[in-house]
Amino acid sequence: MSTFFYRLAWLVLALYFRVYHRLSLVGREGLPATRPLILAANHGSYLDPPAVGVAFPGVVRGLAWDGLFRVPLLGGIIRLLGAVPVSQEDRRSAAGVLRLTLHLLERGESVMIFPEGRRTPDGTLQPLEGGAALLALKSGVPVVPVRVDGAFEALPTSGRFPRPRKIRVTFREALLPEDFAGLPDREARRAFLERLRQALLPDPPQGS
Repeated sequence: MSTFFYRLAWLVLALYFRVYHRLSLVGREGLPATRPLILAANHGSYLDPPAVGVAFPGVVRGLAWDGLFRVPLLGGIIRLLGAVPVSQEDRRSAAGVLRLTLHLLERGESVMIFPEGRRTPDGTLQPLEGGAALLALKSGVPVVPVRVDGAFEALPTSGRFPRPRKIRVTFREALLPEDFAGLPDREARRAFLERLRQALLPDPPQGS
């Protein structure tokens, strides 16, 4: 992946999000200094990956279905941002996706994942897939829950063109795999997923 083209794409997207979506960032100063990191975000829109990528102070890699690379404009953007293509066969295989992601982490690269597995149809957080916990506990890499608000309203699953809605990206306290080390494997995965689910829920309304 070319760092120059990554930074160029980052600058273009940063301008787009800050002007069109009035992007705001919360909690970035609390990110762990160590790398790599796993960014685990809720998924309401196709806008989530670039929004999180713009908000994160560093290079972050993600997995994308290889069919997206053939979509005009979108394919070029995700290629410049260093997305790793996943074949339809690997997409159906949790083991294949896990293997690819672990490979990136072993190379010292931070990665972005969406534990819901697909975009939410109604804006609410969907059940999390177990692979997120397995990946974190197997790799030993800190997981940063990332809450994206406003992306679903800007471009829901039924939308064709982004609307100028405000988007906020919130980095929450990192989950450390070692905090679950004393638990049996199954219980550790269950406890990790529950902690992650709680961290990805929207903030309660002010005054509640």
